[in-house]
Amino acid sequence: MDRKQIAILLNTIQASYPGKFQVEDPVGLLNSWERVLRKHECENVMKNFERHLETNVFAPTLADLVKVRPLDRLGGIPNADETLEYLSMLDRPEELTESQLVSIEQSKAEIRRMLGRA
Repeated sequence: MDRKQIAILLNTIQASYPGKFQVEDPVGLLNSWERVLRKHECENVMKNFERHLETNVFAPTLADLVKVRPLDRLGGIPNADETLEYLSMLDRPEELTESQLVSIEQSKAEIRRMLGRA
């Protein structure tokens, strides 16, 4: 994303979340968001923003805007490609955060419980 696109995004967030996204230092905020968002495609960031806007009452964080895949599954069950991508991530646990590893173990335990294999 370029600086102009980021400025437009910040204005859109502020307009979409009145009173919940206060900008006290616009230049500082733009500079800090630019350091992160310049590495990302505008189309992907905007897609994440639109999804966030439809499902959240609070303004998005940078992490919400740059994540590769939305964390919620409101759209349904993952397809085969998404499942393979997820499974390949499990083969590289050193790339996962501690909270992601805990979440994976909790999900496995829940699946075992549902299958009656707890």
